[in-house]
This record gives sequence, C-alpha cells and structure tokens, in this order.
Amino acid sequence: MAESIGSFSFDVTKRILSVLYQNGSTKKTNLATKTGLNYNVCLRYIKMLKLLGWLDISTEISITEIGRNVMRRLMHEASFNNINNEQDASPSPNSNGDDIQQLSNQLADATSSKFDQPTKHKPCIMIVDDEPDVLVTYESFLYYTGFDVKTFADSYKALRAFTSDANLYDLVILDIRMENLNGLQLYQCMKALNPSSKIIFASALDAAKELTSIFPGIGSREIIKKPVDKENFLKSIKIALGM
Repeated sequence: MAESIGSFSFDVTKRILSVLYQNGSTKKTNLATKTGLNYNVCLRYIKMLKLLGWLDISTEISITEIGRNVMRRLMHEASFNNINNEQDASPSPNSNGDDIQQLSNQLADATSSKFDQPTKHKPCIMIVDDEPDVLVTYESFLYYTGFDVKTFADSYKALRAFTSDANLYDLVILDIRMENLNGLQLYQCMKALNPSSKIIFASALDAAKELTSIFPGIGSREIIKKPVDKENFLKSIKIALGM
C-alpha cells in the first residue's frame, strides 16, 4: 500500500493544474507562489498528482497529457456553464441558439449513461475497496448476474482509470475508509469530473446519517451497509441503475 498523504481539496488540485496548463512547467517554489499555497502543502499535492499520473517531476513541475485531459474536461464544462449563464441573464433573439443547442446536445451525449444504450450493452460497474476479499465477493455477485466489472484495491489507480474515461462506468461503488484517497474524496473528484456519474457507498461504518447531511446528493439508498448478502446487494445495485 502506498504511503498515505492525507486529505486534499479538488479545488486546490484544479488550481495547480490550471497554472501548469496555462503557464507551462515551473519550479516548485514558483508553483506554490502562483497558486497561493503553503510550500509544504504544495509539495503534498504535487506528490499526489504525480502518483495519479497528472504531473511529471524532473528539475521542474510539468503537467502530463493525462493532466491536460482533466483540465480540458473541466474547462469544457466551465465554458458550457458560462454560455448557459450568459444566455439566461441576457436573452437575445439574435443569439446563436442553434450553436448553443448543438453544444448542449454534445455535452448531454458525452455524459449520458451507457445504460441507456441498446439492451445488448452490459452495464459497467467500478468497485473500489482496499480489501481484496471484498472485491472478489462483489465481483462474483455482479459478474454472474451479467455486469461488466472493474475492481480496484488502490484508490489512486481507480481515480486514474476514471479520469481516462469518466463516462465509461454506469455505476461506481466506493468503500469509505481507505488509505490514501478515501471514498468521500474519490466521490468529490469523480463528481467534479463527471457530475452525472452514479456513485454509491458500501461501508461497514454506520455513517448514513452523516453522509446524507454532508452531501445532499446522497440518499440513504445510496449507502449499503456491510456486511451485505447477495440478494440485498444486487437489489441496491439495480435500484441505483434504475433497473
């Protein structure tokens, strides 16, 4: 298991990526200054983003192609939101409505659930849990029920996989208590990358009340209490997928 680097904010992550994306490679001290971060905090984020494959570290810090893809995705969503906000604030009969509608349709197509595709499609489910026996159990439940399953014991690898194709997974199942990035941190990152992604938790922690109060988008049905039996587990999965 990789060394834990503590919690982090995805907003700060975006700030670091944005500086490198726009200004190119830079020294660690300059990056801390440009992002307004404490130097030691900046080093911790650099280490995390290097593990994710988003940054490259040599004599200077630079953003990798994976990191650029993350920024392009976030900038595309921000641009789309700005267009919508401007249109709502200042409606004009001469505005290019066709282009805006086309962009809206493209974004909807890019983020739509693959479960809405023809019935031959097997829903793809990502499972993230640092207990190998739990992964094997869940995978056996889902695989023999007809789902395509991707399992990850390492939360960093799970986030890297999600980053490479945030629209691939019809559902993500997260454990809460994990080293490095815990389930709540993964949830925040994944939702930032793809707000329409479906994510539920499976945890031995009795944290349903706390989670639903902290994250309004999470309901009690999105939290599966461990240990789970096959019948209830599959029932929760089908509910989450709208089956």
